[in-house]
Amino acid sequence: MPNIFGYLDYRDFLGDYYREQKAKNPVFSYQFFANKAGFKSKSFLKLVIDGRKNLSGASLEKMAQAIKMGPKAFSYFEDLVAFNQAKSLKLRNLFFEKLMAYNSRNPARLILQNQYEFYSKWYHSSIRELATWEEFGEDYEALGKRLKPPLSARQTRQSVDMLLKLGLLKKTGKGYAQSDPLISTGDEVQSLAIQNFHLQNLILAGESIDTTPAGQRDISCLVAGLSEKGFRAYKAEIQALRKRLLKIAGEDTEQTRVYHVAIQLFPTTQAKE
Repeated sequence: MPNIFGYLDYRDFLGDYYREQKAKNPVFSYQFFANKAGFKSKSFLKLVIDGRKNLSGASLEKMAQAIKMGPKAFSYFEDLVAFNQAKSLKLRNLFFEKLMAYNSRNPARLILQNQYEFYSKWYHSSIRELATWEEFGEDYEALGKRLKPPLSARQTRQSVDMLLKLGLLKKTGKGYAQSDPLISTGDEVQSLAIQNFHLQNLILAGESIDTTPAGQRDISCLVAGLSEKGFRAYKAEIQALRKRLLKIAGEDTEQTRVYHVAIQLFPTTQAKE
C-alpha cells in the first residue's frame, strides 16, 4: 500500500492505491473496490478520485476499513480528507498544521513547512529583497526596523535563516545575493499559502491608509458592470500590467524601498440569471 504520510491530497493516495491493487490483481475494479468498502454505487469511488464527489465521515471510515489502515494512518487520512475538503481558509490552515505534526522530525516535512511558511508570510519576500541591498553586517534588529510594520531581530533572523536553507538567499563575500531555485510545495499547499499571502497583503493595504502618507502610496477602486467577456478582458489587462511592472522592476538599478503591489478584481453582486 502507498505510504499515506507522503500525500497531501487524499485523492492522489486513493488513485495510487487503486492502480497498485489493479497491477497486482487484474480483476480488481472500481466495482470490486466499492463492494469491498460497502458502497452501493460502483462509480462512487471513481467520482471521488476524479474530484467530482467528496467523502463524508461515514464513507471515509468505510474506505479506511477496506484498505485496512492502522490507527495512526487512519488519523492522518481523516485529517487529510478534512484538509482537502475544508471550505474556509481558517480550516485549511488548521488541518495543514495538524498534518505537519505527523513525523515532524522528518527532514522532508521540515522543508515543506519552510516552503509553506515562505509563501504564506508577506515579509519573507521583502527581507529577501532588503538583504541583498545592504551589507547589514548581521544586524537583524536594524533590518527588521526597515520593514513596515517592523519585525523583531528574532523574526528577521529566522526569516534569513529560512531563506538560506531554502536556497532563496546565498552568502557572498559582500553580503547576500538572491538565488532562484525551483521550489514546489504541490498544488494543495501552494494554493493554501498563496491564499494566506493575498489575505495578508489585503490587510497590509488597509493598514497603509493610516500608516503611509498618500503621496507614498496609490490605493484606488474602480466599480464596473461587466459581461463574462468583459471580465476575461479585464483579467487579461491585469496580467499584462503585472508583466510590465515586473519588467520595470527588473530594469530599476537604484532601488530605495520594497513595495507590494496588490491588484484585486472580484464580484460584489450575484450573477444575473
